[in-house]
Amino acid sequence: MGQNLLEIATHNKDSLVIGVDPFLNGIASLIENCVNNKINNVLVYPKPIQEFLEQFKNIYFEKVFILFPDPWPKKKHQKRRVFKDKFIQILLERIKKNGEIYFATDNQDYYEQALHDLEIVKKTTHISIQKVDSNELVLTKYFQRAKKLGNNVNFLVIVKL
Repeated sequence: MGQNLLEIATHNKDSLVIGVDPFLNGIASLIENCVNNKINNVLVYPKPIQEFLEQFKNIYFEKVFILFPDPWPKKKHQKRRVFKDKFIQILLERIKKNGEIYFATDNQDYYEQALHDLEIVKKTTHISIQKVDSNELVLTKYFQRAKKLGNNVNFLVIVKL
């Protein structure tokens, strides 16, 4: 967490930007960058997104970015993936009409699972799913790593209609 959030906060000074990440090193780096760059429209929550959504039930989002979440590539660990149908459904309940979820991964299996789960969600929730050119992403550490490894980055925008 950090580079994309800083970019969003810098270009949207009248908006509140919330970063949620359970890893304290990323949060510490983000706070340091906010202080050094005099960015004051960022809040951070140092726990998993599921806990944030449970604790702050009255917050509704215009945009949510889930960029390069841990793909848990081993079959036995894939149940730990965050971007799954039940989570997507919970998240969509907290997205304003015409709000967007941005999802990026360089793990092909995770991408295919995400598309499958989005089709499940689409049966009960009015959404559009758009594959977008990954060049629109900020070159975050994980994006740069994926490009260096020659991995294809899949980037989706899910719009709540």
